[in-house]
Amino acid sequence: MLAIGSIAGMAAGSRAQAETQYTPSISLAQRYNSNVWNTAESRIPRGKQAWDLISTAGANVIILNKSRLGDSELRAGVDGNVYAYNTDLSYASGNVRATSDMSDWANELLPGMKLRISDAFRYTPNQAAFPIGANPQQGVTPQPSDIFTRGIEPARANTWSNSLSTDGDYSFSRSTGLRANYTFSMLRIGRVYVTQTAPSGTLNYFDTTAHNFAFGPTYTFEGGDTLFLKYNYLTSELTSTTSSRSSRQFTSQSIQPEYVTKIARNWTARISGGATMVEQVSSRTFFSGSFSLTNEFDRQTQVSIAVSRQTAPAYFVVGGAFISNVAQLYVAHDFSRVTKLTVRGNYAHGESTPVKIVSFETISGSAVLDYNLTRDTKLSLSQGYTHFNFTGLIPFSIDQFITMLMVSIEWK
Repeated sequence: MLAIGSIAGMAAGSRAQAETQYTPSISLAQRYNSNVWNTAESRIPRGKQAWDLISTAGANVIILNKSRLGDSELRAGVDGNVYAYNTDLSYASGNVRATSDMSDWANELLPGMKLRISDAFRYTPNQAAFPIGANPQQGVTPQPSDIFTRGIEPARANTWSNSLSTDGDYSFSRSTGLRANYTFSMLRIGRVYVTQTAPSGTLNYFDTTAHNFAFGPTYTFEGGDTLFLKYNYLTSELTSTTSSRSSRQFTSQSIQPEYVTKIARNWTARISGGATMVEQVSSRTFFSGSFSLTNEFDRQTQVSIAVSRQTAPAYFVVGGAFISNVAQLYVAHDFSRVTKLTVRGNYAHGESTPVKIVSFETISGSAVLDYNLTRDTKLSLSQGYTHFNFTGLIPFSIDQFITMLMVSIEWK
């Protein structure tokens, strides 16, 4: 949170003739959740039921500051969730995200320099498996992408997370440059609501910190395509939340050239591939990389496809490194000026490494139909489904259906 305050101060301080815009919004929602505990039936506390009806009220604000030296944006939201039957599960969650593009300011100090800083904080008892924005499981608060949202569907527990990221670019000439990125991520576990000890084994959670650093030279071709020869270094420490407080640490190093190009009809493709070596007691090398394809055509339909394979920390059940494979699909279409349909699909497969002790598979999908009642008021109906299957030390499987009706008002 201190980083958020620093970003806001750096963005707004000493900027002449700055323009600030405020966009507040509120929302009310009612949703049905078939498994509010996010766990197998055997781990639901005795005397409690799996499903519930949840009423949610939320408020958000977007603050945008523009000046000749750059733009800064602050997004903050909070929502309260009341359960009809499992009343002791009622909670309030919140998130804050600050971003600042300080490139113009950095360029005045050092010509050719670009600098961007962002920080995201959130608190929730429903840690999302995928970064899909405002979704039924989270209520009405958005979920930014980070290293902890790569398919793991943890059982219900209070979580605090923060991710601070800095991106810098320096141009030596029109075609050559140097790029660097540093991200510090932190996840803390609080109260656990499910039965951790069962005949099938004991569920464990891990407080996790991760430092990720990437840098390398860039080259821009005449047609605008770019090549980034990226070296990536990741180190993470995971500490068990049980009484033993045992800790584990791993490091991951990779070399992944990344190529970005525009193809027919304004499609943008991003391709990277290389090798990653993970060190944790022993070592293992595997192929890693990513591919994404995005487009926005006809001003009515937006499509995004993304797949990636990388190392990530496993903060649930078994602590340490895991090989994370994620595929995501996003399609949005405006049927008219007042009606929009958004469909998302996600798939993840992960396995512990360097030794395959456990593995998991996650399949999730959602559809959201938005209808604009007025210029400022929107009605949304959504349906989501998640399947999470865990094999290895503690095998279990869960299925979850979530249906939500929400009305939101945004004063633009």
